[in-house]
Amino acid sequence: MKKVLPFWIVMILSVLFVLPTQLSAQELKMIRGIVRDKQTKEVLPGTNIQIKGTTTGTVSGIDGTFELAAPAKGTAVLMFSYIGYASQAIVWHKEAKLEVMLESASLPGTEVVISASRLNQEIRQAPIAIQKLNAQQINNSASGDYFNSLSNLRDVEIISNSIGFGAFNTRGFNSTSPLRVVQLIDGVDNQLPTINIATGNMFGISDIDIENLEIISGPASALYGANAMQGVISYTSKSAYTKQGVSAEIKGGSRDYMSGQFRFADTYGKQKRLGIKLTASHMNASDWVADDPVANRYGKQPSPPQNLTQLIESKSQAGNVFEQFMSYSLNNSLVLPGKKQFLMPGFMESTLWDGKVNNTKFSGTLNYKLTEDLTATYNYRYSEGKSVYMGNNRAPLDGFNQQLHYIGLNSKHYQFKAYRSSDDTKNTYAMNATGTLLGFASLPSVTGYWSDAYVNELNTLTNNFALEATQAMVDQANQAALTESNNGWLVPGTAAFNTAIEKIKSQSPPVGSRFASKTVLYHTEFDYNRSYRMYDFNFGVSYRYMSPESKGTTFMDTLQQDGSYRKIKMNEYAGYLQGIANLPGNHWKVLASVRLDKNEYYAAQFSPRLALTYQTGEQHFRLSAQSAFRSPTLTDLFQYLNKGTEITLGNANGVGNLYTYSSVVAFQNGGSADPGLLKTTYVDAVKPEQLQSLELGYSGTWFKSLITDFSIYYNNYRNFIVYQQVVQPKSGTAGEASGVADIASRNYQRYAVATNSKTDVSSLGFSAGLGYYVTPKIKAYFNYTYASIDSSGIAKDQIPGFNTPKHKVNLGVGGQEVIKQLGFNVNFRYVDSYYWESVFASGPVPSYNTLDVQLNYVFPKLYSTLKVGGANVFNNKYIQAYGMPQIGAFYYASWTFDLDFKH
Repeated sequence: MKKVLPFWIVMILSVLFVLPTQLSAQELKMIRGIVRDKQTKEVLPGTNIQIKGTTTGTVSGIDGTFELAAPAKGTAVLMFSYIGYASQAIVWHKEAKLEVMLESASLPGTEVVISASRLNQEIRQAPIAIQKLNAQQINNSASGDYFNSLSNLRDVEIISNSIGFGAFNTRGFNSTSPLRVVQLIDGVDNQLPTINIATGNMFGISDIDIENLEIISGPASALYGANAMQGVISYTSKSAYTKQGVSAEIKGGSRDYMSGQFRFADTYGKQKRLGIKLTASHMNASDWVADDPVANRYGKQPSPPQNLTQLIESKSQAGNVFEQFMSYSLNNSLVLPGKKQFLMPGFMESTLWDGKVNNTKFSGTLNYKLTEDLTATYNYRYSEGKSVYMGNNRAPLDGFNQQLHYIGLNSKHYQFKAYRSSDDTKNTYAMNATGTLLGFASLPSVTGYWSDAYVNELNTLTNNFALEATQAMVDQANQAALTESNNGWLVPGTAAFNTAIEKIKSQSPPVGSRFASKTVLYHTEFDYNRSYRMYDFNFGVSYRYMSPESKGTTFMDTLQQDGSYRKIKMNEYAGYLQGIANLPGNHWKVLASVRLDKNEYYAAQFSPRLALTYQTGEQHFRLSAQSAFRSPTLTDLFQYLNKGTEITLGNANGVGNLYTYSSVVAFQNGGSADPGLLKTTYVDAVKPEQLQSLELGYSGTWFKSLITDFSIYYNNYRNFIVYQQVVQPKSGTAGEASGVADIASRNYQRYAVATNSKTDVSSLGFSAGLGYYVTPKIKAYFNYTYASIDSSGIAKDQIPGFNTPKHKVNLGVGGQEVIKQLGFNVNFRYVDSYYWESVFASGPVPSYNTLDVQLNYVFPKLYSTLKVGGANVFNNKYIQAYGMPQIGAFYYASWTFDLDFKH
């Protein structure tokens, strides 16, 4: 408690600092109206309406009508925006009812984004590459899973750990553990504190509660700090002030897929100051099966040496044939088996978990408008799931959950937030370790079968131990014993196997495979912005505290001599400052920002950004140069995870007494066991990874219907964080005879140790996007992404993990209410082949293509939408990472109900 007391002190003082001493109450009046297409006079449901300069707003209903409360005195400027239409500002002068006509011949790219500069600006004026999806685009994604459909965007790759558990990646270094990107939900870091990654939308918010999401492709550490070096994905949820009503969705599909979602939101009080929102969702399905005979067979490895002579000697006390054998061996030592290793067969993934996935989410939010410009918020979120996560190993997340408590104050010029995020791994276990331990559990039976067969075979061959044994007799007995010993391995589906695996999964290492960790993250932040004539300024400060508790099962918080467990903690402090100058003539804009981050385990990190934009008509150019960094995570610094075949090791202080893994392999395969083949090494402590980036971009609109966007970038990484594979003698010293003896007898431990590359790594990329509005309601699009890496300086035993296709293409078309209430979306995607590298497994990923299709139909009188569709409709099975399941076709249908409240 003492460790987190400063957090609460900072939080309370910040609230007192920013909270106005007097809260004014204003008399309100309702504004009512309807939004239509100016040309066709059709209503436009889902139009965003907001009172300029406030957080007050709403969304037009399915019949195009809207209501919202505004101050009764004076006038109000209403901002109307709708995808594919020009935004419009209307001054309200107490009219009884407004009829708003939006121009369908819009200029694409006028959507407003905030994440690029932490200030409102049009997307085409952003200084970096940014893409945005609104609620309608999210709900009508062709694949039926909006998160996986993000792969249809340029520069973006979604790697599916499991159904419902995708990993967001952008601009290279794709991973099932995306450590170089940041995922935000309403400004809150959504990472799981234990593994330091965001798990897509598994622990996010319900789909029907998403207002929009913005994606930054490229470094953003200057504003978002550590780990925002590849990109940012930022969600905004629907506010109770702008979207009141009841929404629900039921969805079913192949793979035994079933899901349900619910959302309720409303405002209360005479002046509608109190807002309440509740959301809930549940999903369950049968996952794809990972069945690669090499990557997904766990525990296939030599056993520890088994002392078979000692085993036979223990059996001789029974006074049977084993006693005769031991007496015989006194004069025939050739027959003594000594120590032997057995090749454990390993177990396929399908035998180690049931393949069932599920996900439950709940969220409750209270908002209160202290003034028209100041809103206080409390939010609670709980998410729990069962799925498979592929990080350093493949691990079923059984009951893994995350909780969030958030409080905040939000106004036009400042924002304060403080939150506590915690997770609990519950019954999560490692499949590598499970397979290995099942092999170990079989050894008593295996050696029992072996010893019985060996002794009995020699008894027969020597005529009841009357004849002198020969080498041929011993070899024959060995072979017979080896064949018989295979009957001792545990068999999946049997009672013995089921008992053994449940025992292993329920216990912590070294006797079990369950890794139990509860990690807590505290974060507090204050941001302020102000404009003065042609200048915009904003700054912010933040503090973060993290601490895991695994009792040595996942981290190095091991048991100490005094009976307590070692305490692991991490404190981080940060501040940023940004200025934007809108130069005379309204063509040029200069943006400069700088951020300083300090972590207690390494030196302060400095992240500057300088950007220049130029606008002429509808053509926009951008140039930016910036630095970013990736901070070593808790796992990089303090992890101690036994995977069975090796231990993944954090490295805060450096690790010695090691051999390189490749030299040990060469020594064991050399035949002559030449000690000269063994190479000693020392692994330096891990430190922050640095990135310098240069980017040139262009976006433009032609003929009012053709959108173009191009980006080219060059990234140079210094101190690139990698994991180095090494071997440590258990009793000897590397480089000495004792170390060689340990390697020769396999008395060693394999490690994958976090460290940094000693040479720079660079990547080059290009992306192009084209969008064409065939009609105001039908849009066709095409995008292409190119990515390459120069990793020639990476050492043989280090794993960079670029894991990115050189070429990716998306081609699609979609529209809403094309024929009356009928809409559709179609997307074709091609992904080039690439080589996957990770600590878990490395291997080729073949090229693949998919076709996703969706049809949707709106029933206005029922406030409902019916959707049917399919992802990868031609069932072209593919993998996204080596060792992951093959993904096939997924077909689905859903019914969405959306009733707006009218006040």
